[in-house]
Amino acid sequence: MLIRFIAENFLSFNERTEFNMLTGDLRRLPDHVYRSNKIDILRSAVIYGANGAGKSNLINAIKILSEIVSDGVLSISSDDTCFRLSDQGDRPSMLEIHFITEGVAYSYSLAFIKDLIIRESLNLLNFGKKEDSLIFDRTINKQGKVNIKLAPKYLKTRKDKLLIQIYEEDVLDPEMTFITLVKEKKYQEITSAYNWLESGLLIIFPGMQYGGLVSNFINDEEFKVFTNEIISGFDTGVDQIDIQTIDFEAFFGEDNALEKEKVLRSIKTGETERVGDNRNALAMMENGKPVVKKAVSYHSSSAGTKVKFELFEESDGTLRLLDFIPFLYMLEKYPVTVIVDEIDQSIHPVMLKELVTKIQNNPKKVGQLIFTTHEANLLDTDLFRQDEIWFVEKNKTGASHFYQLLEFDTRSDLDIRKGYLSGKFGAIPFLGNIKDLHWASGNN
Repeated sequence: MLIRFIAENFLSFNERTEFNMLTGDLRRLPDHVYRSNKIDILRSAVIYGANGAGKSNLINAIKILSEIVSDGVLSISSDDTCFRLSDQGDRPSMLEIHFITEGVAYSYSLAFIKDLIIRESLNLLNFGKKEDSLIFDRTINKQGKVNIKLAPKYLKTRKDKLLIQIYEEDVLDPEMTFITLVKEKKYQEITSAYNWLESGLLIIFPGMQYGGLVSNFINDEEFKVFTNEIISGFDTGVDQIDIQTIDFEAFFGEDNALEKEKVLRSIKTGETERVGDNRNALAMMENGKPVVKKAVSYHSSSAGTKVKFELFEESDGTLRLLDFIPFLYMLEKYPVTVIVDEIDQSIHPVMLKELVTKIQNNPKKVGQLIFTTHEANLLDTDLFRQDEIWFVEKNKTGASHFYQLLEFDTRSDLDIRKGYLSGKFGAIPFLGNIKDLHWASGNN
């Protein structure tokens, strides 16, 4: 679970800028909170702001940090990603994330200048009950020498200390992340933290399509049932999604001989291959015969019979809903943090509100959902607590900053949507004087 994320001198974040999932002093909607003996964490958050205010930059920053850890190398340069509207000269860019996994809370931070990691650290969080506990702290001096401090429990023998010396002097290059380098060693906390940073975050951007529908339908009956329960519960006209098996030769025809032979060689080794224009079908061997399986939809005719449709014949809203179903499933099954940029894209406001309502009222949800949107109909205090609603806007220097609805004196029965659209909470576009655009009637 995500606790907080902090960025400094990165994209549109100039000074230290924080977004968090910590609870405020509220009693409303207590089922929206995951409670533990260490800290209370919100289940969901929604972020509003004008175009270019910094909503997507927050998600991009989290994604970039996750990718750096996953790849094990600083694949970006601060020259490309630093806050460019400042005249403070060269200063480090910093990304820091706090999270809970397997009941343990961690903070991981990375600071870099240009393409050089100048500090990387991992700590156990103790939330003020005692000082946070060091797991490792990696720094570099002016001569470019790496220094690694490790928790004493991992330095009990001479061999342990010698290994760290080898990392410092011979193995760990300035652009490499230590957490990735040693993730499979005997350092239990480092492995656990790496696993969450690498796979505990599911980030979805506009235009991303889910490519695992066919394989999940084939291999996970529970997912298939879940998908059809969701899709049939919305007013899309779709009653059922199912898998159609197609003859291999018929699928490829005569014009794709080269691709057909390549795919055939691959699947004969036991592999499966994604095929089709959008790679949304799956080629495989079944009972010794090559076949292609793809997802199709079924609607009911006026006579009550099932009529098959290709998925590309469905509306953009229906297809977007299908893209979302896997993360809805994951929210029920795993303590994953799902982050969606522009959740309202291609979905009708009524359908979107129904979708979000289902998520918020789902008693089985064990994951965490964070999303950005412009859809003001979701500003409903029956859906979100005041500490779950965030705004972002840029100040006069062009730097993004985040703040919660909780910072305003609002009653639980206030029409938040009306207040937001009237500018009460900021985070809306400034359009200037429309007369200056010469759009008055009669003018060309």
